[in-house]
Parts: sequence; structure tokens; C-alpha cells
Amino acid sequence: MGMGARLDGDSVEVAGADRVKRSGGDLEKKYPIALVMFVALAVVAWFTVGDGNVIVHGRPVQVRLIPVVILGLFAFRTYVAMQADRIRREKD
Repeated sequence: MGMGARLDGDSVEVAGADRVKRSGGDLEKKYPIALVMFVALAVVAWFTVGDGNVIVHGRPVQVRLIPVVILGLFAFRTYVAMQADRIRREKD
């Protein structure tokens, strides 16, 4: 049969089906740690990226602001995901 496999209803496995479902308490513990790590990374980025300016939409922007803004967006995404998870758990 080689590399191609037959996909019967009995032999197909769902990708990620063996993952352990995390409890809300586990995620609640990791959430503040994740936010603290984003802040720590932003501080490190602020002090390690050199001075300089980049023109963005005709205005000069400090180069060190770029990674801080990106990390801020990741922190915001984490916040939104946590709030969505809380709402889903309340509905169940």
C-alpha cells in the first residue's frame, strides 16, 4: 500500500483528538504568567533595540516601539482569548 493509506471510517483518527482538555483553573493560573512574560519581553525589547527612527505614514516612529507594539498586540490577543474561554465555560 506504500505511503497512501486508505481512509475508512474506522481507521481515520481526528488530529488532536488525543489532546487533554485543559481545565479552566489551569488556564487561569497561566494567564497572569503569560501577561507578565509579555511585559518582561517588552522591557527587554525596549532596552536592547537601538535608537533610530522609521517613517510610518509620513511620521517618524522610534524603532524600539515596533517590537513593543507587536508584543502589546499579542498580550491583547491573549486577553481576548481568555475572556472568550471564560464566556464559553459560563455557558457550559
